[in-house]
Parts: sequence; structure tokens; C-alpha cells
Amino acid sequence: VDGILDINPSSYKMMKSLYDPTDTPNLRDDILQILHGDGPTSKNSRFVAIELKCNSVDAQLQIREIIEDTPSMTAFSTEKSALYKDGLIFCVYIKGELTPEIASRASLII
Repeated sequence: VDGILDINPSSYKMMKSLYDPTDTPNLRDDILQILHGDGPTSKNSRFVAIELKCNSVDAQLQIREIIEDTPSMTAFSTEKSALYKDGLIFCVYIKGELTPEIASRASLII
């Protein structure tokens, strides 16, 4: 099991947009590099735990798509570059009130 720790969605992109430079750091690409071994931090791992720290409602809204169980696609991604969520666990720290958007996507709330 590999881990990506201490991600703050308010300051780190969840995925790059069509207009971002190709080398824009983002969580989606970080996960793909670990899972598929296609980058400088590649490990070809089967399981990845991701720690997200949401200190605001805005931060919770930014992680909606990345934590849901459907494949993560971008406007310019192909089937090969889709992020399938098998082997991923998202551990989300919430400061304040839990939003319905996160509650509806959570498997376990402690």
C-alpha cells in the first residue's frame, strides 16, 4: 500500500483543466503515476491511500468528483487514461460541517 498524505484541496489541484500546462501538479495524475508506473514517482502499486484535509466547505466541494466511485475522466482523457477507483481509499478530514455532497459519496463516516 502506498500513500499520498496531507493533500489540501484548497491549494492543490484535484485534476488539471484543459487549459493547464501538461506539467501542472494534480492529485489525479499523482495517483495514476503510482498505480500505473508512468512517471518519476511511479511504483506500480495496487493499493493507494489518499489523505485529504478539507478545512472549508469549498474544499469539500472540490473533492466531490475524485472521491466518488465512478471512473475519473477529464475532457481530454481516453479510456486508457481514465482513473478507475479500484484499490483506492480516500480518507477525508473535515473541519466543520459535513456537506451532503461528501456524505452521499462516503462509505464510512467516523
